[in-house]
Amino acid sequence: MTPEEYDNDVGPFLAVFAALLLDNALRLDETVGRVTDFVMASKPSRELIVTLQSFDRLKQEFEALGDALTRYAEAHHAAPLNAEEHSQLQEHVIAGITVADLKDRMLSRLQDDLPDLPAPAITPEQAAEIGVDVVY
Repeated sequence: MTPEEYDNDVGPFLAVFAALLLDNALRLDETVGRVTDFVMASKPSRELIVTLQSFDRLKQEFEALGDALTRYAEAHHAAPLNAEEHSQLQEHVIAGITVADLKDRMLSRLQDDLPDLPAPAITPEQAAEIGVDVVY
């Protein structure tokens, strides 16, 4: 595969990731809705309501990322890009992100001078749960 063919193949690959990310956001929204219904059957505490709002914020960020990936994949797949056009595409995609905090975090991660951030430590219990599907 030539570099040009590889560049043109990236768009569909990213589109699949975007679709899966948006599917997961939808599933998260459905799960939060069921949890909210369950919690609201009793008198919820303030902390529980704030936690549910955090889930909603996370869902919004997943949707924003999925949308940005979709727009990037579609534009990238449309035609080969030179370096300047690629940079403009990235700026356009990032400018379209509506969650301000997410946009700021993305921009800071794209800066070349940032050191690599280590992954957060996880407990052995969390490690055992990775990759395990739970069916209710």
